[in-house]
Amino acid sequence: MDIFNKKFELIINSQKGKDVIKVKPGENLFNVLMDNRIFIDSPCNGKGICGKCKVKVVKGLKEPTPLDIKHLTKEELESEFRLSCNLTINEDVEIVLLEKNKDMEVLINGTEQQYTLDTVVKKKYLAIEKPSINDQRDDYRRLSDACESDDLLIGLQYLPQISDLLRGADFNVTASLYKNRLLHLEKGNCLQQNYGLAVDIGTTTIVIYLLNLNDGKVIDIDSRVNNQRSYGVDVVSRINFTIENPKGLGILKDNIVSQLNDMIELLCKKNNISEDNIYDIVIVGNTIMIHLLLGLPCKNITMSPYIPVATKALELEAKDIGINTKGMVSLLPGISAFVGSDITAGILSCGMLNSEKYSLLLDLGTNGEIALGNKNEVVTCSTAAGPAFEGTNIKYGIGAVKGAISKVDLSRDKIYETIGNEKPCGICGSGVLDAVAQFVKFGILDESGRMVGADEVENKEYQNRIVEIDNMRQFILVQNSIHNEIITFTQKDVREVQLAKAAVCAGIKILLKEKNINFNEIEKVYIGGGFGNYMDKESSATIGMIPKELKGKIESVGNCAGGGAKTYLLSKGIRESAVDIINKTTYIELSKRKDFQEYFINSMILD
Repeated sequence: MDIFNKKFELIINSQKGKDVIKVKPGENLFNVLMDNRIFIDSPCNGKGICGKCKVKVVKGLKEPTPLDIKHLTKEELESEFRLSCNLTINEDVEIVLLEKNKDMEVLINGTEQQYTLDTVVKKKYLAIEKPSINDQRDDYRRLSDACESDDLLIGLQYLPQISDLLRGADFNVTASLYKNRLLHLEKGNCLQQNYGLAVDIGTTTIVIYLLNLNDGKVIDIDSRVNNQRSYGVDVVSRINFTIENPKGLGILKDNIVSQLNDMIELLCKKNNISEDNIYDIVIVGNTIMIHLLLGLPCKNITMSPYIPVATKALELEAKDIGINTKGMVSLLPGISAFVGSDITAGILSCGMLNSEKYSLLLDLGTNGEIALGNKNEVVTCSTAAGPAFEGTNIKYGIGAVKGAISKVDLSRDKIYETIGNEKPCGICGSGVLDAVAQFVKFGILDESGRMVGADEVENKEYQNRIVEIDNMRQFILVQNSIHNEIITFTQKDVREVQLAKAAVCAGIKILLKEKNINFNEIEKVYIGGGFGNYMDKESSATIGMIPKELKGKIESVGNCAGGGAKTYLLSKGIRESAVDIINKTTYIELSKRKDFQEYFINSMILD
């Protein structure tokens, strides 16, 4: 055999079954998995920073490298776990994948404002006069007149079909129109088959709502973990992927479009609906997610002065994006590079614009966006708040999957609760927030964030939980987890939370200063996003993430981005309001504000 053409066998075991891939010598395991669309948890995109891309090596196990030893526990190493980004394939290898993202809880419910049902899409049943020697109008004009439109648009790809469609239906047809554009021509009366989608593309999750455009009712919902997460947990990692890899932008675009098509296909099959009858797809997301969906370069967003390709409202044919319907895609307008159309949608849905008094909207997900406004004006900013509360940079941090520690209360015999009451496998954002708040409350952290020694606390139970591991002080949350290991919260984890909470608190204070108002003048604090929905209000105030003066004004609005997308789909008036929001919105770039740094440093204190 030619040694240069030799290939090794990589066997991959997962809950989906077994996959076998032929691999060239010297290839990196993580890259092989990504190239074959086999996605694993890797917030740092395989750079060896996060330590999350671990796999169990059944065959081809090597001695652990310094990087493995740095990120994996002794128990994990002994149980044959290795980091995939650190494993080079030079022989036949068999691995088992962890399925941490499979059962992630995705937030689908959210607050919506009242609206009048008036969709952009109109379906018309037409009994058209047949041609005669006395009526020789061409078919285009005949159809336009029947639709009562002087400027009906029929695309060149559809124009050759209309003559046969009209005659095959004996000139009794149903026309589906998006404004003045013909989307679909069907035989007979098909007025009841009229559907649209509202799509929230989050950095972490995707939610699609299937709606009946005739009555505005939600028919079904599908939600998934965003597959792009395997290329980086945050938007900066994904932008870097597009910069460092010549085909990176195309890979991420194909990734999200393919996932959307899979979700749409499933929704249609479940509900016995044709994809041809989906006429409008409203999509919201942060500015980077929308750029990746459209295949727009993101590199200028990462460099001052942080300029995106486009943030305006767009109306595009679905097929031009690669989405498998005959309809249109409507994109809400964004506000800036770091405050996207998901925040526009959130502002629409939370009710901020209905009052003379000021309200705050905080969308705390992978990224943290803040809006302050009333019916007359809105000012926004973006902070690097999300990574800690999404589990990134937290030693045992994970997403909101079954078994994730979601609540911590040191006053109870069992100090934690998990999602689904499953055996613990890590800690998610709400649990991270609770843990730090409880440590403050029970004297395990001082106001600087230092975790005290065991001899500095009186409670024996807490003394036994404070340990030194790898020269770092840690608090044991769980002794026996799903992986038969302890789950701890480390001093470094505390520092990550301090950075995140300080960014949010400082952002709030900057916006209030910008409008020269105080805490008493804030009517409501709307909390949206996945983490924001599940966080404990008391915990957020205990650590000072949300100022204590605002604690009694907090109101969860759930997936407000999805709620805004639905109303944008169903109401022309809401669409006009979205444009009005952008016209009255100001974005504050925090990086150029000296007072932000002062607020940030002061907000590091756990008070």
